[in-house]
Amino acid sequence: MSAMSDVIATGPRRHLRSSADAAAAYRTVQGRVDALLRGRTDLCERVVPACPGWSVRQTVCHLAGTAQDVVAANLANVGTDEWTRAQLDRLADRPLDEVLDLWATATETVVEFLTDSPKLVGAQAVFDALTHEHDIRGALGEPGSRTADPAFAVAIGFLTTMIDRTIRRNAYPCLRLTTPTTGTTQLGDPASAPGQIAVELSDFEALRVFSGRRSRRQLANLPWVGDPAGLQPIFHTVAVRPPADDLCE
Repeated sequence: MSAMSDVIATGPRRHLRSSADAAAAYRTVQGRVDALLRGRTDLCERVVPACPGWSVRQTVCHLAGTAQDVVAANLANVGTDEWTRAQLDRLADRPLDEVLDLWATATETVVEFLTDSPKLVGAQAVFDALTHEHDIRGALGEPGSRTADPAFAVAIGFLTTMIDRTIRRNAYPCLRLTTPTTGTTQLGDPASAPGQIAVELSDFEALRVFSGRRSRRQLANLPWVGDPAGLQPIFHTVAVRPPADDLCE
């Protein structure tokens, strides 16, 4: 890999963008999803292959419901299945455009919250919103921006930080991850790791790979340098569950 000779960041913190960047990226994603779906009620019940239990409308209900929960400070069970289910239940009877309106109404308060929050909180919010934007775009066959996206620059900060923590905590092999936005980043501690693996991916593919949007077969076929078997646990956790079938986008 040509990137192996690049300057390597020793940890992901250099990629964790500011809270202000996260707030701006969140507003950008909300605006893009609104522009994509506004007035397109004929698409609202289309199944989202990346979230096979959800329709397009339900995916937007999660995004809008998360924003509402931030406004209401309902964050005690953030990220749990029960917390997400409550969002879908309370918005179940709302038309798509009305759900988009609710999200838009809550967005400025969310932006203020993210601006005043630790950087990792904002990065996680952008990661979730951007992931679901691409889930929806995949369902519609309308890819949108996949390169040079400021929202990705924020989301990858969350991904690299959490992957680094997981590798270090569990003494997994180190991962040298290369993307156009980040360059090459060393994840894990090479002094204590049992080995080292490398992979070079596009921004979009890195987002999809590490958000549970690629099957085990697709993961195995990535351009790994080294044996990725020791990293398999990071691709199957409570939060990340690879789909049974390939997801082609």
